[in-house]
Amino acid sequence: MEDYWLRALDDARQAEERAKALRARFGDAAEDRCRAELQSFADRDPRRRRVADVFRALRWT
Repeated sequence: MEDYWLRALDDARQAEERAKALRARFGDAAEDRCRAELQSFADRDPRRRRVADVFRALRWT
């Protein structure tokens, strides 16, 4: 169970780092770019979860 929480914490940290990089690169348009990328993925695409994590982090950064 501890491994699960450590992985979740690491995933959140990585999402926050990606969100900060997107915000620095695209400014206020970062959320729109991330939303557009999310819409380009199929529902079962494994990348979708990571991009969704970054999108949520963008809303908090």
